[in-house]
This record gives sequence, structure tokens and C-alpha cells, in this order.
Amino acid sequence: MPGNGTSFAREFANEKDRFADKVVKMDKVSAVLDNMALGLMTVKPGDLNSLKGLLEEAESLLSITKDDFQHLSPLAEGLKSLIEKIMLDEIPSDQGLNALGECIDVLQEILKLKKGDKDYNVNIKRINEIFKGVGIEGSDTKLPETPPLEQDKQLYLDFITEAKEHLDTIEPNIISLEENPRDKDIINAIFRPFHTIKGVSGFLGLDDINRLSHAAENMLDAARGNKFYMDKKAIDVILEVVDCLRAMIDDLAEEGRAGHRFPVDELIKKIETIQEDRPKKIGEILTEKGVASPEMIKDALAEQKEKPDKKIGEILITKHKVSSKEVTEALKEQKGITPTIKVDTRKLDNLIDMVGELVIIQSMICQNPVLNTISEESLSRSLSQLSRITSELQRNAMSLRMITIAQTFQRMIRLVRDLSKKTGKEVELLMSGEDTEIDKNMVEEIYEPLVHIVRNAIDHGIETPDERRKKGKKEKGIIYLKAYHKSGNIVIEVKDDGQGLNKEKILKRAKERGIIKEGNDLNDYKIINLIFKPGFSTKDEIDGVSGRGVGLDVVKNVIDKLRGKIEVYSSPDKGCNFIIKLPLTLAIIDGMVIKVEGERYILPTVSVQEVLKPDKAHYTTVSGKGEMIRIRDQLFPLVRLNQMFYPSSQRKAPWETLVILVENEGRKKCFLVDEILGRQEVVIKGLEGGVKNLKGIAGGTIMGDGRVGLILDIPGIFEMSENM
Repeated sequence: MPGNGTSFAREFANEKDRFADKVVKMDKVSAVLDNMALGLMTVKPGDLNSLKGLLEEAESLLSITKDDFQHLSPLAEGLKSLIEKIMLDEIPSDQGLNALGECIDVLQEILKLKKGDKDYNVNIKRINEIFKGVGIEGSDTKLPETPPLEQDKQLYLDFITEAKEHLDTIEPNIISLEENPRDKDIINAIFRPFHTIKGVSGFLGLDDINRLSHAAENMLDAARGNKFYMDKKAIDVILEVVDCLRAMIDDLAEEGRAGHRFPVDELIKKIETIQEDRPKKIGEILTEKGVASPEMIKDALAEQKEKPDKKIGEILITKHKVSSKEVTEALKEQKGITPTIKVDTRKLDNLIDMVGELVIIQSMICQNPVLNTISEESLSRSLSQLSRITSELQRNAMSLRMITIAQTFQRMIRLVRDLSKKTGKEVELLMSGEDTEIDKNMVEEIYEPLVHIVRNAIDHGIETPDERRKKGKKEKGIIYLKAYHKSGNIVIEVKDDGQGLNKEKILKRAKERGIIKEGNDLNDYKIINLIFKPGFSTKDEIDGVSGRGVGLDVVKNVIDKLRGKIEVYSSPDKGCNFIIKLPLTLAIIDGMVIKVEGERYILPTVSVQEVLKPDKAHYTTVSGKGEMIRIRDQLFPLVRLNQMFYPSSQRKAPWETLVILVENEGRKKCFLVDEILGRQEVVIKGLEGGVKNLKGIAGGTIMGDGRVGLILDIPGIFEMSENM
């Protein structure tokens, strides 16, 4: 028997104990209501102390009902809100106290009723009307679906097992449907499992599961009959339905009931709204465009009834009422789809490489010294036009590599749901910027780092509901996932509202694991960045989620490989924010062209903070060795690039050359250069042979004169300068 079935059977075996426990807790609910009824008798208008006592009783009632009597929890919440309104003078005191007394009476009546009694809903309606009368939103409270105590238990066990299998078959087909939204075979493969779940859940009386699966089935049936197009919105809502059904079936397996805390009505409404936004019919579009009259459409529809195999557009074309071009345009408008074509990614990469070569050749032509000897205005105009067209071609070619980050973000929804359940925490994922475009190669690489960060946010950052309650926070933690463009970079933020990073614990664990030595004086920034060291973990025990010390060091390595940066900001009990900054593309870099000992190098502009020519007074040394440059009362180490790459070169005075302030991972150093030649976008070329893994060099590019310029690796140069 599957694990879920065993869990379900165990629940039935322990039903008597659970029932006894429920009785004890129900007595507590009854006692709280009795206390409130007695307390209300002594309350006078404006008596805040007595009202405070009633508020505490209402909070106690809410605490009990939240865990064990969820159908009463919204009513307890309503009582609490009513008392708060009275205390804040938002409603007249007499009116509020009378309403409170009526609500307590109704709740006491509800406790006396059996769950199947018809008077139950009558009382619910009555209490909601009282709430609405004093400006409190009513609760559409219903009874949870009846546990199958009197039903054939084996039928429920079989349904749970089979429903999970059906949902497992739906998910991969949905991914296929995203690529081929009109494929009837895929739509049928999704339709059939929903149809089965709907039928069996209806037979077993599982109303919410039945209603939700039926709504999804109806939408898919319309898609099968060409009455509805499964666009991205429709596919997203089907995924939400799958998640909701899975959660309800898990609930059924664990609790013996599919409770009403799931957004069933909201999802059904969403499905209905999507279907209502159906595309216009061909006849409507042709009439609106003025290419066909209502009479023409009416005649064509009449003929279509006699010849059902013929489409209305075909009939109109045959009768020479409209042209085939007009029907084609109407069909495009109806589908609302941009025509697309699938291309092998290798062909795409080859095209982009060739465009890169074209840009290099164009640059070489425009910078050819021979042009200085030719005084021909038409040639200058042609070269200028060539430059413009080449740049535009390069931008368009690079855009072919760009895809939205939406799919990567969507995969985080399931991860958060599964980890929340595994850790016993309540976590909500909020996303924005899913339409932000990123290089397709980066999308594949960034997934694992995001998984590690989100996993750590849930496991280490977000507190348990009890802990959050004690801190005055909402029981449900929040993870914000955000993407946007900024200063020529892609920025991805993963932020949580948990407990934040414990700097003392990080420092202690780093010393225990030998990552740093005793006596090392580290600032907050350096302490926080210890979490990226290999083997680091603050977790005391290894479990299925984390604790092995493998994760954030991998994240850092991947981000470095993508020429990106990762920053961490944390506040105690306010949460943690990971900010990932990535270049727009892996193929092109925006660089500052510098000259060192007659050779040209490319310095990534993302790392450049400032360019200056220091005064002699700004130069100093530490212990006669370490050279420093003072910039606005701060000292920064000086890195002589000429001596790093050409050890036998002469030492130059910093005040006779130029200094570039460069930043890497929060640290800053001054690079000494001979000259700055300008700024330009360059096509990155990989290095081969003996220079492939050259320290301090990230790659190369072909400059306008055909010579190679080397792209500097900033982290590598920082490391080299510290070991010199």
C-alpha cells in the first residue's frame, strides 16, 4: 500500500483518540464563549478594560479554532474585528455591544448543532448579516467535506493513489502544451485525467475536488473543440489547478477530508474569466473591418449548416465575397498569435557568431588609416550607414538569444510549496518582473543558484508559525522574487521577511570549521560573505533540505562564471536580501579600453567606480611597502598592472599617470594605467592553448585594427595583487 494510503488508514485507526481530543477542545471553545457572554453583561460603553478582556477571549477563541475548527475560525476573526471596532470608536458603542451579544448567542447555537443539520447554514447566514451590519466583511463559511467514516474506506484510498498518478501525468504534458498549444493529442492527454478525477470525486462526494476538476475539464474540452485557445494564461491557471488539487488530495490522505482552506472558488472564477475573454469569431472581425456585410456572413453561415465540413472563411472566398488575404489577416487577429518558427539553437549561435565577426570587420574598415587619405563625402556617408546597419543587426541578433525569466520563476512555485510542507512552515512566494529578458544560456545556468537561495530562505530564514507569532509577525512568511534591468545589467533579487543572518553564529561556525583564524577582525560585510565559503553551514543537523555546507559556494561559483556579482544584505528579524547582478548577454561586454605598456586591455565597466589623476599628496605607503591612494579621506590599495603583466617594466609615479578605482565584492582597489582610449562594446572570444587559463584574463576580443585585446578578470587581478 502506498505511503499515503498507510497514512490514511492510520488516521482511521486513531479516529477515537482524535475524536476525544476534539471533544476536549470543543469544550474549550464553549467555555470561552460562556466567558465572553458573562463578561459582556458587565461591559459599559467606553469601558476599555472590560473590552480588553473580551478581546483577549476572542484571540483565545481564534487560536483554538484556527488549528482544530477551521470552519469556525473566520467567525472568531469576525468577533475579534468587532471588538476592535468598538474599542476604536469606529462604530457606536451600544450598536457594537448589541451586535457582539447576538454573535456570541449565534455561535453558542452553532456549537449545539451537528455538522449535517440544516440549521447550520441558517445560523452562518445570520451571523454574517450581523457582521455586515457593522461594516465587517462576512465569511462564506461552509462545513468541511464530510470525512469518509461511513463510506468504503478502500475506495478513498484507491482514489488518493490514482488521483496522484493522474496529476503526475498532467504536469509533463502541460510543459509540452506550452510549446505546442494547439496540439490536440496533448490537450486530450491532459483532459482525460481531469475527466477521471472529476467523475470519481463526484461519486465519493468530494465536492470541491469535483467542482475544480470539472471547471478545468470544461476549459480543456472547449480547447479540444477549437472553441478556446490554450494561451499562456490558460496554461498557468491549469498549473495552479494541479497544485490546488494535489494539496487537497494530500489533505484528504492526511486528515480524511479535503478542507475548505483552498482557493477553489477563486480558481473556478479565474477559469471562467479566461474563457469569457474568447477570441472574436471570423465573421465578427470581417464585419468590423468592413470587408464583409452582416448579410454576407448570414448567408455563409446558412451554407455552412448544409456543409459542416467547410469553414466560413473558405465559403466566403469561394463565393468571391472576400479575398484569401483578408481571411488570413482576420485569422491572425482572431488567434492573437505572432507567427513563430522553430530554429535549432546551433544555427542561432552560428548566426550570432557571424554577426559578431561582421561587427569586427566593419570596425576594422572604419578605422583603416587609408581612409584618412581619401576625401570622398559619399564614401563617408556609406561607411556611416554601414556602421548604423551593422549596429542594428548586432542588436537584433543579440535579442534572438534573449528569453524571459518567467519559466525559471514559475519553477520556484512548486519548490516553495514542497519545502514549506517539508519544513512545517507557511510560506508565500510573490514574484515580479517575470517578463524580464535574459540570455538563454544564463537562464539555464541561473536556475540552480536560485534553488539554493530559495531553499536556504525557507530552511534558515523563515521562522515557524509559532516563532513568527511570538515576534509579532504574520504566521505566513513571504519570499519576494524579483527581476529587472538596471544600469545595463539584469538584476535578480531573492528577499525574505525571516529572521535574517546571525552574524555571531556565522563567525563562530567559521572559526569552528577553520575557515577563518581566531583573532581575525572582520567587518559586517566580510562576516556575511563567509556564507559563500566552501563547506560553510550554520545548521547543526543535516536533513533532506540543507546542512551539508554545499550550496552557497556553488551559487557564487556559477555567478562568477556568468561574469556576475552577488550581494547580501541582512537585518535581524527583518529578513535577508540576495541581489544577483548579471550582464545582459554572455556574448558582448561593455568595456573601457585601457593601455598598459603599449598593449590594449578591456576593463569591464560594471566594475569601474571612478577615474582620476591623483596628486602626489594623495599617494602614500604602509610600512614602506603597500602603496595606497587616498580618495576623499579613504585609502585604497594601488595595483600596478604594468608590473603585474610585465614584471621587468619600470615603476611609474601614480601622479604622472591615471588611476581607475575598481570594485569587486565590496572591496575596492586602484588600478594604475597608462592611458584610457575610450569605451566600447566588444564581442567576447574564448582563449585557447597556453593562454586559456591565464590568471587575471577573462577572454579576448578583436579590436578595430585587427589586433587582439585581452579582457581583464577583476576577481583574478584582486587575488594576484594580494599574493604579490
